[in-house]
Parts: sequence; structure tokens; C-alpha cells
Amino acid sequence: MRGNRTLVFIALFLILVVVGGYFWWQSRDAGEEVVELTPTEEPSRTVDIVVAAQRIDRGKLILEEDNAVIMQPWPEDLLPLVYFDSLEQVDGKFARMEIPRGVPVVPDMLGQPGGMLAVSGSSAALFESGRVAYAIPMDTQGAVGWAPLPGDHVDVLAAIKLIPVDTEFQSPLPNMFQSLPRPEEVQSETGVEAISGIYGRFENLPNGQAAVIYPFDASALPNLVVQMTVQDAIVWHIGTWQEEEEETQVPGVTSEVTEEEGSGGVLGEAVGAQATPPPPPAIVEPIRVDLITLLVTRQDAVVLKYLLEMGADLDLALRPAGDTALAITEPVWLRYVLDKYQIPDTMPDLPIAPTPVREMFELIPLATPEPEE
Repeated sequence: MRGNRTLVFIALFLILVVVGGYFWWQSRDAGEEVVELTPTEEPSRTVDIVVAAQRIDRGKLILEEDNAVIMQPWPEDLLPLVYFDSLEQVDGKFARMEIPRGVPVVPDMLGQPGGMLAVSGSSAALFESGRVAYAIPMDTQGAVGWAPLPGDHVDVLAAIKLIPVDTEFQSPLPNMFQSLPRPEEVQSETGVEAISGIYGRFENLPNGQAAVIYPFDASALPNLVVQMTVQDAIVWHIGTWQEEEEETQVPGVTSEVTEEEGSGGVLGEAVGAQATPPPPPAIVEPIRVDLITLLVTRQDAVVLKYLLEMGADLDLALRPAGDTALAITEPVWLRYVLDKYQIPDTMPDLPIAPTPVREMFELIPLATPEPEE
């Protein structure tokens, strides 16, 4: 019995050794397999591009100091076809559409200042907030010979004519009058004819006779006053916003005449006669009048509206680049010119008078040059 019990213990011991060795071997093989199957991924290459750091609304001005956009590494295999690689390239531009946060900023999303964008039936004015766009008509002289370009800063000069008016009637002076008969004259049978006319002033003539002095021309002579009004306005656009019409041509139809078609026959003679038309007479081109759209404050827009409605003559004064300071100017009228330049306000009583030395120059338009054969 004791021998059998010993054999059982030996058998159990051997089984435990075999089972433990098996599990140890399996765990060793599994550890080796995990180490061998771990892949070694190469780091992907990235490029720093401009990305929206926050949601940018449509029409919003993008400034570098506002931190609306940042530089962010972007996987090279996921780069857009066109992108910005520096914040300076997007600084000062406007969003043409809403840009979500975290999206790369591409050129199609941005617009230059001073433009108008129409999307889905609406329009976005691309300029800084705090200003409004207001258009005024301007001729060549008033527009500084059309030297200002979009983005330039200008001042607006206004020439206003002032006339004396009756404070109660608010009508131009002098007033008209009509005399009324006295009560005793009304009761008489003959009556007295009423007197009417322009109200002037009473004076005694050199012979001592009383007289009424009234103006030779009833219309009042206006006083011209010139003053600088709106300052530091920004030129946004010159002309209208209508798109230029593209020339369309029907396929298969040409407006040119070949040498064979115009060389003989009645048609050829007609074409040959039209090939060398006589030079047209010189035509004086009319003065160009166009709209200039200015970016001004809301109050300045109201001022421009009033000046236009009252019939003031407006001119532009072009500012140098970078000059945005406001200036204080004095209104200029006749008394200012007389005092400033020491012009006498009395007529001379000299026994002589000047006479022209030469005739004044006359502007003659140039003739249109004849076409070369």
C-alpha cells in the first residue's frame, strides 16, 4: 500500500512539472510574438499653413493681431491644392464666405479690400466696419484729373452760395411792397391808387427832392463761401458696379473681309470704297462726369447728402499716402481773400486803364489721324 501511494505522488509531481513547463513555454512564445509583431511607423511630414483659429463670419476683416488665424502643422498628404504659408498673406483681407474653425484658409475664401461680392442673391461690402459707402458725382476737375485710385484718402471741398433773405418770410431780399390807403382816403369818392414796387430806401437827391432808391436788378448777388467739409474719406470705387459686357460672336460668322471677297465685283468696290473713309471732323469730347464712391462715417454721409441736395459744388483734394490726421481750416470768402492777399476793396481813380497785349489762347481739339493704308 505504501508503495502504491509513493507512485501516485511521483505521478502527480511529474504531471505538475509537465503542465507548468507547457504554460511557461506558451507564455514565452506569446511574449516573443508580441514583440516581433509591433510595427515601427515612420513620422508623417507636415507643412505649416494658415488655419482658422475661430469661426470667421462672411465679410469680416481678418487682422493678424486679432488671432483669427494661426499657423498650424498640416499633413503633407492632406494639403489643399492652394494654401497660405504665412499670416502676412491674409492680413487685411476680407472673408468672402463663412470659414469654420480649424479649416485651412485658401485664396478662394478671401477677397481684397474695396470690392463687392455677390453670393446667392446677396452682396457683401468688403471694407472696414464703422464706415459706409456713399457715391457722389464728380467731373474731371473735381476728381483731381481722376488721379485718385481705390484706397487713396481724400478731403471734400464744398463751394456754397449764400444770399440774404428775409428772416420771417425766408425769401430773397429785397422785398416787394404795396401801399395801403389811409382811412380818410378810403371814404372819399375818388380814392387813391395804391403804390407797389421793390422796397428800397429813402434818400434825398442832390436837388433836395426825396426819392426811393431800389436795386437795378431785383435778384440778390450771392456770396460765395468755400470750406473743407468731410476729411479723410477713402476712395472705394470709381464708376458703377455694372459688369462689363463681353463681346459675343456667332460661330461661323466673321466680321473681317478677305482679300478675295473684296477684290472685285460690286461688293468689292463697295468694300474698297469703305476701306479708306474720309477723316471724321474733330469732335470735342464732353466733360467726363462719373461717380466716386467714398468710405465715410455715417455723419459724414449725411453731410454729403445735404451738400448735394442744396446744390453745393464739390471737389476732392488728394491726400498723401499715410496721412489720416484731421485739419482745421478757415472758411474762405471775399473778405478773407481781400484781407489775406491785401487786395484793395475800392476801385482806382487813375486816368489810365490797361488794354490786352495779346489774344487769349483758344483750346482747339486735335484732328483724328487718318488710318494708314
